[in-house]
Amino acid sequence: MKRPSTLAAATFLLVLGAGCLFPKNFASKKDKPSPYLSTELETQFEQRWEEKRANDLIVQGMNPAAAKAQAHQEFQQKYSYAQPATKHP
Repeated sequence: MKRPSTLAAATFLLVLGAGCLFPKNFASKKDKPSPYLSTELETQFEQRWEEKRANDLIVQGMNPAAAKAQAHQEFQQKYSYAQPATKHP
């Protein structure tokens, strides 16, 4: 009666260890990162930066609408290299 349990244990170990025998390419394929990831990060950075700058200007006594407009303008000037290039026809 020890034979079936030994056979079952050997089969179990073989099944568990089989994943280690295959190369990583066959075991699992990683998904490619989204091509839109950098665009999303840039947009989030711009929103957070402008929000913080606008709050700083509001604390200094500026009108909230004017503070948001100035923060947007400052971001455009400070990070102009991050803006997409315009196409000329």
